[in-house]
Amino acid sequence: MRKLGAYFAVAAFIFISSASLPAPAFGFRIGPFHLGLPFFGHGHHYHRPLYMHGNPNEVTRHEPPQSNTQHQLTLAFLYPSRALPAIFQNIFWPAFSSPWPFGYEAIFATAFAQPPVDRGAGQCRQSVDANALMARVRAELEPNADQMERLQRLVGAIGAAADYLAKSCPTDIPDQPTARLRLMDSQIQGLTMAIDVIHQPLRDFEQSLTPEQQARFSGGGAMRSTAASSGKTDLRSCGVSSAAIEWPIDQIDKSVQPTAQQRTALGDVQQTFGNAASDLKTHCPASVPQSAVARLETIEARLDATWRAILSIQVALEDFESKLSDDQKYRLRTMTVAAQ
Repeated sequence: MRKLGAYFAVAAFIFISSASLPAPAFGFRIGPFHLGLPFFGHGHHYHRPLYMHGNPNEVTRHEPPQSNTQHQLTLAFLYPSRALPAIFQNIFWPAFSSPWPFGYEAIFATAFAQPPVDRGAGQCRQSVDANALMARVRAELEPNADQMERLQRLVGAIGAAADYLAKSCPTDIPDQPTARLRLMDSQIQGLTMAIDVIHQPLRDFEQSLTPEQQARFSGGGAMRSTAASSGKTDLRSCGVSSAAIEWPIDQIDKSVQPTAQQRTALGDVQQTFGNAASDLKTHCPASVPQSAVARLETIEARLDATWRAILSIQVALEDFESKLSDDQKYRLRTMTVAAQ
């Protein structure tokens, strides 16, 4: 129900934000359901694995360098608008690769790290220049009048999605790990739904292209040559090792020092962590899809898996915490999971 409510919140915001834009008939999904709403989503998802790609010099506004004191956490979990430039780069120009920011180990490093030093509004500003994105697509594809209208609708949806994320910034970052996991859960939901907004207008635009334009839009030709010359054609593994699964359990064990009875509960937590890691591994990359719509769909599949992992980890930790003494609860809440 929480995820359903979040979908309607995003729908209301973007519908209001985009009231002045041409409004094709969009629809969006909630799990197995498909809702017909003005200005939303797509028909079906095809869950393929995909690696995150991004070029920080493209489709972004200026991002200041992160402080060295923040290297233990992934700020995109807390401020998902920071992930949009790399996501849109991957959808439109999949030539440059960068690590996927929502990995298994990053979940724990972010949940158990010290809160970011800078919790100000600067973390939440609009991170995508939709007009610059449209200008680049227009220059590369030279769309005709009908295609240009569809491109304008697509860019309007991108701008509205980015604006929603910028305006849904958290006012506070919890110190308690389980509370922070709840925030991360909510933020990943919001990111997934914001990206879902562009699905149908992207499909409409891509389907209007000629075969030659579609080849350029798929990242072929000169784009592949650029990737080859930069040495970034190989996809790196995002699989979760058994050591990575044991890593947070070992640190929880050392910090909490559970009793023999509590170790049974910790074993249940370990099983949950393993299941979450397995689900994330299922969505590791095999290849980069040729079409922009397919690339968007695989990103959504990875985000869905990330949301499921965060939710299951948070529930398991809350259940484990309920079995601890007050002193053990304090040690769990104040521990820091060191990066490997």
